[in-house]
Amino acid sequence: MGSQLKVLKELMRTIYLTLLLTSILSPVLVAQNRSVEAIDWKIVASLPPTLNQIKSIGLAGAVSGIHNNALIIAGGTNFPDKMPWLGGAKRYYDNALVYPLISSKKFLMPSGVSYKLPFNLAYAANCTTKEGIVVAGGENELGLSKKVLLLKWKKQQEILSIEYLPDLPYGITNASLAVVGDILYLAGGEIPSGSRNDFIALNLKDTAKGWVHIADLPNAASHTVILGCETTGQVYLIGGRCRKSGEVSQIFNACFAFDIKKNFWKKMSSLPFPISAASGVVNGHDLLVFSGDGGETFNKAEKLIIAIGNESDEQKKEILNKEKIELQSSHPGFSRKVLKYNLLSNKWILLKNEMPYGTVTVNAISFNDEVFIAGGEVKAGVRTPNVLRGKLKFTQ
Repeated sequence: MGSQLKVLKELMRTIYLTLLLTSILSPVLVAQNRSVEAIDWKIVASLPPTLNQIKSIGLAGAVSGIHNNALIIAGGTNFPDKMPWLGGAKRYYDNALVYPLISSKKFLMPSGVSYKLPFNLAYAANCTTKEGIVVAGGENELGLSKKVLLLKWKKQQEILSIEYLPDLPYGITNASLAVVGDILYLAGGEIPSGSRNDFIALNLKDTAKGWVHIADLPNAASHTVILGCETTGQVYLIGGRCRKSGEVSQIFNACFAFDIKKNFWKKMSSLPFPISAASGVVNGHDLLVFSGDGGETFNKAEKLIIAIGNESDEQKKEILNKEKIELQSSHPGFSRKVLKYNLLSNKWILLKNEMPYGTVTVNAISFNDEVFIAGGEVKAGVRTPNVLRGKLKFTQ
């Protein structure tokens, strides 16, 4: 009888531990296996006017990220007077806005405190890390930048702290930046002669070594989406474009995964269509890519620019220029589609609900199963002042 009681106690103890372990692991397993099936979009804030504007015309190419529960938006460009094809000059900015998060669904409007970057800046590669928001390269009216900044929101003091990290080896714009662990990875970008194929890294715990070249990209490219995934220990390179002087840019639908341990690129399933200048985030086993430029209008404008440059007859040149102005003025806007790549199924699919509008040359920020996209370019030369929030909806 005693031995039977002992066996029964052991059995009950095993059942209890099994149930306890299951209750602990179940939420983790659900979180690991869930997948994004839809996104509910809402405009939650608006960027204030720049210069002496009465109404905000928005920004493209701005830095954005969330640190210490505050959304930070800095720099960027717009055309405050008229469109570029009508002779309007691009204006660069150094303003930095801080939107503190006061609840899971609401940001405060920026305070009256004026924060500034050390210089005007747009089209920098940027990503959010545990240390703060890293900003690498970019451009302004003086040319390309090789500076690397670290933006930190010091919540208690309400101060936006700006530190310098080691310079890039060269000035670069329209590059892409991701982080895995403590390592930053910068991919491609543009210099005046065209796109580059460099893939370089910086260890945030050992910055004295500076940026190190670790591989070449599969293709020279700028305007790519690059995403670092802690779960797989890989970096994903999605789409982008390659520009060569005097040639029409190539827009890519190719995607690659960089195995950090093995130090090589592996081809993934291609996008359903080519895109560049899109934005993206990682959520669990899902890679999400927002909007993007398929290049149809962009390539037509490039062909006309090349033809104008090669034409010696002033009358014919004027006809071509009018055609270019008409093409760019009637730009249809960028894609509103959202693409999802599931790392378990290795497939790209389109999410059913689209964005309220497409926006490119902008950063997407992942935060608590939400995505924030602040500003961006909605059609050639036209920016938006809107801050979009996308609430991720998951399969059960």
